[in-house]
Amino acid sequence: MNNKTLNKSAFRTRQQGFSLVEILVAITIGLVMMAGILQVSQANKESNRLQRNLGFVQENTRTAMDLLARDIHAAGYYENDDPANPITDPIPRFITATTLDDSNAANTTGSDMITVNYESDRDCLGQLTYDDTDPTAVASNHFAINRWFIQNQRLMCQGTRGNAMPLVEGVESLQILYGENTDGDPRSANRYVRAEQVANMNNVVSVRIALRLISREAVRPSTDTHQYVLLDEAPFTPATNDRLLRREIATTLALRNMQ
Repeated sequence: MNNKTLNKSAFRTRQQGFSLVEILVAITIGLVMMAGILQVSQANKESNRLQRNLGFVQENTRTAMDLLARDIHAAGYYENDDPANPITDPIPRFITATTLDDSNAANTTGSDMITVNYESDRDCLGQLTYDDTDPTAVASNHFAINRWFIQNQRLMCQGTRGNAMPLVEGVESLQILYGENTDGDPRSANRYVRAEQVANMNNVVSVRIALRLISREAVRPSTDTHQYVLLDEAPFTPATNDRLLRREIATTLALRNMQ
């Protein structure tokens, strides 16, 4: 074999590459790996969305309950520390109970609302409960009159002197029952009833409240078919294809200033 033959053989060896089958296999492996990476990325994205919405619901649940509890606990509070302006009728209506009906378009149908009264120079929105430019008003006893209700899936409060403002998002329903004492013992309620069933609001010693909150985004893997019931609320079933997260919470609050 001469040098010319050897050089041709070496050249042919150097020119050898991947076969079509090898290229197709490599492409297939690459596509599989890419699909796996995309799947993991999508799973992480969905997990982050779920955690974000869980946090949204949990935080709003805590905030809404804290706001309502703090206000209701204060119902009926007053301090007659102004001899020049004594309180002769200390808040006869420390709470005013109302059940909303379908005709009230400003509020969420089926939810309840409550008005809480107590002595304070600030209402639920942090606004002054009196006209600070009026010397007579500044020197007088002044009261917060806070009206709580649900509107457009938000917990709203209307203070003493202003318009209602949203304080917590993602609140789907607010239900309230009133603990009425009927045997003269102010330490405990004998029954819990709806607003229109209370015989005498002055005998109410506690309030039972329940909230249902929802997530901001549809993150459930499937439609929510669960039937929800808050206190004496009519059973509620989410709409078809509803994939929002929901959480319910209830508590009973003693009216400390009425015992």
